[in-house]
Amino acid sequence: MASDAHTKFGFKPRSSNWTSLRLINIFRVGLTAIFFIQSFLPDSPLLNIHDLSLYAWTSFVYLLLSLVLMLASWIDRRNFQRQISVQIYIDILAIILLMHSCGGIGSGLGTLLIIAIAVTGLLGENSLATIFASLASIGLIGEHLYITNFIFSTASSTQVGLLGVALFATALVTQSLTRSIRSSEALIQQQKIDVANLSALNSEILQNMQSGVLALDSNDQVRHINDTARNILPARFSGYYKGIKVPFDLQTILPNIFNALLDWRDSPALATSLLTYEKGNNDIQISFHELQSASHQGTLIFMDDVSKLKHKMQQSKLASLGKLTANIAHEIRNPLGAISHAAQLLAENTKLPETDQRLTEIIQQHSSRINEIIEDIMQISRGRVASKDNIELKNWINNFIEGYCLSGETSKDCFELEIQVDDPQMEFDSGHLNRILTNLCSNAKIHGSAELPVTIKIYKKEPDAMCIEVADQGQGISSDELDKIFEPFYTTGHKGTGLGLYIVGQLCELNDSKISVETNEYGGTSFIVCK
Repeated sequence: MASDAHTKFGFKPRSSNWTSLRLINIFRVGLTAIFFIQSFLPDSPLLNIHDLSLYAWTSFVYLLLSLVLMLASWIDRRNFQRQISVQIYIDILAIILLMHSCGGIGSGLGTLLIIAIAVTGLLGENSLATIFASLASIGLIGEHLYITNFIFSTASSTQVGLLGVALFATALVTQSLTRSIRSSEALIQQQKIDVANLSALNSEILQNMQSGVLALDSNDQVRHINDTARNILPARFSGYYKGIKVPFDLQTILPNIFNALLDWRDSPALATSLLTYEKGNNDIQISFHELQSASHQGTLIFMDDVSKLKHKMQQSKLASLGKLTANIAHEIRNPLGAISHAAQLLAENTKLPETDQRLTEIIQQHSSRINEIIEDIMQISRGRVASKDNIELKNWINNFIEGYCLSGETSKDCFELEIQVDDPQMEFDSGHLNRILTNLCSNAKIHGSAELPVTIKIYKKEPDAMCIEVADQGQGISSDELDKIFEPFYTTGHKGTGLGLYIVGQLCELNDSKISVETNEYGGTSFIVCK
């Protein structure tokens, strides 16, 4: 019943209502205890008691009921309105009886009814205070009529009327005040809900933005960072990777971004900056936006992974280039085959002079090189889907080294194999993996030291990536060339086609794996395939 009434009047009791009720109960217990003590004093300094027996029993019962009501409000947190109603009923009856035992309206105890009506107006339902004001007024009139007719009294009916008017005025004022308070509470609650919803909406928008976002306060402390920014930021900065705690100091944790922020503040025309986090890779573009309001100042930093955009542009360019080169390669193969065949026939002529024999060798050599380029281009344009197998790497890598050596490329002692994982396995297209390692090993033999072996390592990288590393002990690759080595037709030698590493990268993509390059412990270059 109580909950229905709360819904009807748009009011939901809160913990503070019960707190107020308990405070009123404590006040009531204290007041009734004072009344009860007066019954033991021969000449009470507070009250002029006319009927001591009625006064003593009424004050005793009133004190006992006050204690019961106080315990009920602490133990039972249900039926809030019912508890208020019972308490005010008891207050009205007890106060009128005490007032009667002390000589009627002239005792001044009737003013305590104003407190009871005020409590009802502040804590009870809207109409409850008026109802109790009416009951109290009827009780006052009845008591006045009784004491006037049956007991000699000098009390004026005007006093009773004024007290009744005061009760109704208290009920109306407190009800109006309560309505205003509850209306304000409802507005505040709705505003809190709106703010919470807006905050959740802003957080959801920030979290799902394709751009990374850092929100700074006026002290350049990072107050918010979305998941995109966590993924864009470098994997190693003070041990914060993907466990980035906010707030944190931008200057301490991300000094590169902080320096770019200072440059932007000095020259606002520098709207964007390109940051370098890994050697040779400029792939984080950042922009700044200043936030200013009456109560808040801060900065928004937007971050975009340019490498993905560059990769998409490169893929689009290469797709168009692949179609064109595939058509050109197809048209070249026929005349090239005729040229190569003619050179072979000329070479079989024993009457050719030595200089002409040398010319036929040159023709065949360069025809073979052009054919290799065409084969690589055709393989790129075909883009065969990977047929993934679960490869037992320990046996597979030994068979690969043996096959590579038997092909005449090199001797077996030119390789050093390190397997750092028990029973290593990798899900990969075996043909693709063979082509990848063949290209990497050939590249390592060309650019590495002829006197030192090529090291092939198999190990596990956190969290669960299986890696194959091909490391040479040559001169290494300069930082300027790191961004270019996987581009098609880029080569540092005179004999290469510039397609080997590009094909390696494409084959790794087909198998959902990644290839990276870095300077190794020997000072040479390591190519690492991880999946």
